[in-house]
Amino acid sequence: MTGRKGTTRLRALARLHRIQTSYFNVSGQQVHASEPTLRALLTALGVPALTDADCEESWHAALRRQQTRPVENVMIAWDGLLSSVDVQCSGSAGDSLPALHVVLEDGTILHVDAGRCRVEELAGSRLGRNRSRQIRLHTGLRLPTGYHTLVCTADDRQSSSLLIAAPTRCYDGEPGQSRLWGLFAPLYALRSDTDCGAGSYGELLSLSHYVAREGGHLAGTLPLLPCYYEAGSEPSPYLPITRLLWSEFYIDLDHIPFLNESPSALDILSGNNLARSRATLRRNPQVDYVEVERLKTAALRAAHRHLASSDAFQSSLQTFLSAQPHASRYAAFRATRDKLQTSWQQWPLEARTGNLSAAHYDEEDRRFREFEQWLAHEQMSRCVEQSSAQGVGLYLDLPVGVHPDGYDTWQFHGSFVEHAATGAPPDSVFTTGQRWGSPPLHPMAIRERRYDYVRAYLEHHMRSARMLRVDHVMGLHHIFCIPEGAEPSTGAYLRYHPDEWYALLSLESHRHKTIVVGEDLGLVPQEVRRAMARHGLSRMFVLHYEMDGLAQGHSPSIPANCLASLNTHDMPPFAAMWQGLDICQQARVGILERRLVASSVRRRRKAIRYLLGILKAVCPELVDTQGLDVVLRCTLGWLGASRARFVMVNLEDLWLETTQQNIPGVGDAHPSWRHRAARTMEDIIQGRASGNALQLLQEGIRNARRRIGGG
Repeated sequence: MTGRKGTTRLRALARLHRIQTSYFNVSGQQVHASEPTLRALLTALGVPALTDADCEESWHAALRRQQTRPVENVMIAWDGLLSSVDVQCSGSAGDSLPALHVVLEDGTILHVDAGRCRVEELAGSRLGRNRSRQIRLHTGLRLPTGYHTLVCTADDRQSSSLLIAAPTRCYDGEPGQSRLWGLFAPLYALRSDTDCGAGSYGELLSLSHYVAREGGHLAGTLPLLPCYYEAGSEPSPYLPITRLLWSEFYIDLDHIPFLNESPSALDILSGNNLARSRATLRRNPQVDYVEVERLKTAALRAAHRHLASSDAFQSSLQTFLSAQPHASRYAAFRATRDKLQTSWQQWPLEARTGNLSAAHYDEEDRRFREFEQWLAHEQMSRCVEQSSAQGVGLYLDLPVGVHPDGYDTWQFHGSFVEHAATGAPPDSVFTTGQRWGSPPLHPMAIRERRYDYVRAYLEHHMRSARMLRVDHVMGLHHIFCIPEGAEPSTGAYLRYHPDEWYALLSLESHRHKTIVVGEDLGLVPQEVRRAMARHGLSRMFVLHYEMDGLAQGHSPSIPANCLASLNTHDMPPFAAMWQGLDICQQARVGILERRLVASSVRRRRKAIRYLLGILKAVCPELVDTQGLDVVLRCTLGWLGASRARFVMVNLEDLWLETTQQNIPGVGDAHPSWRHRAARTMEDIIQGRASGNALQLLQEGIRNARRRIGGG
């Protein structure tokens, strides 16, 4: 095969396996993926492609698989209508039609009479001596909402597909429900008079109580999933061990069920030594994850030894394990990692491939890990129930990826792409690109497995979330993928089947009555936003992102169906932004060249002057010399009076905090994910933190409700 022909075949093979061979960068220039990148990504996907001969063989193998499978792995019946089914079969027009039936989620079987269907002949092709024929059967079949199975028998071969019958649009709230607002804080940052050096499910419940008292509806936080908190590890909540269970790190030691049945366990948790250790960690202005985890683990292990004999505890534990099948597997996984002290990729073959036995772990450790998960579930459930009783729901965050050495990559090994990592191509801020570290989901394997993993983690989150933020919503369409050992700038995009993702989101959101928000900040293709609008995902509006436009005299346009906020956890708090402190910090950590500081400050001041003019429509009395507390109040009032359906306020902005929680991409130059709130929840609830900062926001929300006739 000639070089040009080999390159053509390589690129065609890549496209066949869902790899984009080019993309447009931040400057609008087309970037073509290199041959080494395409070969490496194909190999990571399990497609031999190291040589031209490999590519040629893989190409024909892929075509044979396509032409011999009667139906697609996944189909969608939007709003329950299965209008047609495409079938690949042998023969020619006039030959017998394939047999179809649908097995509904409840086991009911619906037969499709192919003879009554309108048959449309599609493209045909030859495969060896046999004639391959593709037809479309127009069924017009109506189905109940749910996950069903389509079974097709053609040419004496039977195959089945996942058939998703889903509403076209995601759940949109209760009838008559109009605008909602809430407060956001990273849970690790929340403080109380009794915490252990980091927030817990107890502090999350306190945040919900405060939101309810202020008349709000949402308590928001970062992902609440298990993470590795080991010496030298990255404490980012966006690299979880699993997306299927709640974090043990946030267990509240003061709210453990059944302690009254074990005086010994109660003595341990109320002892002076533990109290002194907790007080020491509580005084730390930053979260010491390793020490907090060590303290909680030691206390919980001691409590577990005494509680294990409680019949009430054992009954509750068994009920939990029956309802949460991954909890026991996860516990065995963590216990094995504890014993072998290495990543699962280095385990013995039997354990590496999912077959764990008592020889691989300490049984007591496994039982303790089950106890931790039971307790995390109990406390999270308590938080959801008590918050809901006060009219407050949780606004949770679904991270785009997982830790490469986590439970999910081990349990669902075939659903991930090995030897590759997700990230982002170069842009104006990260000029060499970004590597996020999590392995991407395999575009074809997840369909062959009928999205079992995706369905499981969506269900897990939506059982507890009134609103769910989907991190990097563009990942429903495609995600930037970097081969192992390569620079981020050399990556390429993997493409998914976005309609299938939206169907999953819509179905699960209706089942659990969860509103879905897509994180669409930054450079997002219009096709993504069009799909979000079509399927009822709310967009995000963040004032900080609009500052450059304001400096150029562009008034920000706040979409109607969006969640609006002043900032996010990756951005400076409002007071730091207003004073330009973030610009100086960017220069200190190396994001911004020092020669550009002065011009950046001038641009920020220009943006602020323009914004002040906009704010005077809400606060006619506002003048440039007024304090930041007044400016904050007016800015929140502006958001409240806008078209935004949801408004989320950073709790730390209420007392004009200036320390940024996370600065992406700077490593140890900034202590990301560690900053603790300056006020305790007791101070906040007693009104010593927020003053009247929320007054105009609440007035704007109420006035907008009256304008649109909402409740």
